[in-house]
Amino acid sequence: MLTTQKNRFSHLLENLLYIAEIKNSSLAKALQYDVSYISKWINGRKLPAERNRKKILSCISHAIVSQCSAAGLRDLYDNYRVSTPTALEKVIYDNLEAEYNYVIDTKQTYGTTVPPETTFQPELTPSQYIMKMHHPVLRRVSNLHIMAQIDLLSLMHEHRLQIVQNHLRYDEYRDYPDVHFSLMIDLAESKINYDYDPIFLIKMIADMVRIDFHLYAGAQASGRMIFTVKDDFMISGMLADTNRCICITISSDTDNCNPVYTSIQDCCTQEMLLFEKTTMSDMIVYKDYERSILALNQHWILGHVTEHFLPDDLFEELLEQTKQYADIRKNMKTIRYLHKLTKRMLEQTPVDILIYSNALFNFAIDNTLDFFDHAIHLTIDQKKRFMQHLLKLNMEKENLSFKLVYETSGTDFDNDFTQCLFLSDSIAYARLDTKNGNNNLVIFHQSDMKQLLHNFFEHFWNDSSLTDDRENVQNYIKEILHRVNIIRDLKNN
Repeated sequence: MLTTQKNRFSHLLENLLYIAEIKNSSLAKALQYDVSYISKWINGRKLPAERNRKKILSCISHAIVSQCSAAGLRDLYDNYRVSTPTALEKVIYDNLEAEYNYVIDTKQTYGTTVPPETTFQPELTPSQYIMKMHHPVLRRVSNLHIMAQIDLLSLMHEHRLQIVQNHLRYDEYRDYPDVHFSLMIDLAESKINYDYDPIFLIKMIADMVRIDFHLYAGAQASGRMIFTVKDDFMISGMLADTNRCICITISSDTDNCNPVYTSIQDCCTQEMLLFEKTTMSDMIVYKDYERSILALNQHWILGHVTEHFLPDDLFEELLEQTKQYADIRKNMKTIRYLHKLTKRMLEQTPVDILIYSNALFNFAIDNTLDFFDHAIHLTIDQKKRFMQHLLKLNMEKENLSFKLVYETSGTDFDNDFTQCLFLSDSIAYARLDTKNGNNNLVIFHQSDMKQLLHNFFEHFWNDSSLTDDRENVQNYIKEILHRVNIIRDLKNN
């Protein structure tokens, strides 16, 4: 008697029902289907009808959550790293749909719902390669270990974005510390477009910090497209040009996946690591913050508003507002010192400051200031005093050079860039704008990355399309102040 090999969808459905402690008959009753259909879905003999798949998968997800045992719910919440029934139902649906689509694609490609363990293809476009790279295993948010060597900067922009944004579809408001992703890229100077690439890299880091992400630079990644998930999946090929990948191997055989995983892992050494995560408390304790203020050759890029431009009275108010945070309370004396140091340096030391006009405009709208890595909402009066002080610095301090990046800038300087970079001879670090407020700080130690960021700053600082006339910059700040006053007047009426 022939037996049907179970596909990925059937394995997932069976596992979900097992964790939830739901019988086939109970699911059949909830779906108003004969129990034989459920059995065929689980043993791999059938799939839900494609024309009704969204409705069926939605009903399955709802039934699993609503009928799940208390112990099963705890396991599912932990497995998917969510905390509400609505969120759990959504991620289960997403997981089921990903596996269903994978099985359908497998059937269309190979004529069977279970693909061969290893396949070879002579050539794919980057888009086709990336589609095959988006394996359903990437929906897993626990015990997921990924290694990759991808010549990212040799790819067209849209292909890069497909790789770094689409293959890990996690909630941007949550952290996933058990998802480990190490990526090696080639940072050869000849491949870098300073109109785009540095911003792309910083935004990629900001997007990936919610997982355990490590980015390495190595010539070994040149011309390579290798992506492997430990124990589960691999796809490897060579990038012949921007439109062609050749010699592709795809495998779900552990004996193929793990040697590739290990070989990339061996290449990813500490000296190749482009950044390290840190905390504001560590930056204060280990004097990295102080070093960044005292350093020579200071270049700042501001995509959001920070504590660097606070008048004394407003600083004290915000310090009082934030002392409930343990890291602030523990370092209050040092933070006061750092404020005084910053104030003195901004009065006397040359600093080149490239600021996004949207950083000020957004501040006028949402009142949020990054105060030593805490998002603080200012009152209208506090916001006005901040802007007045910034205007005063711009008008009175000749040592400070401001340039504005407008939305209408003729450069490719990405206008929704909301990160901050603080560059100097001694230290380079980023204050990232993350949705969940965690993992906001990264320090760049690797020399190639530090040089890339300095070159990036110089490239845009010298761009003729940016506004550098002091009067124009002051006029923009006055316009923002005017809008703050309008908001204040409306609030008071």
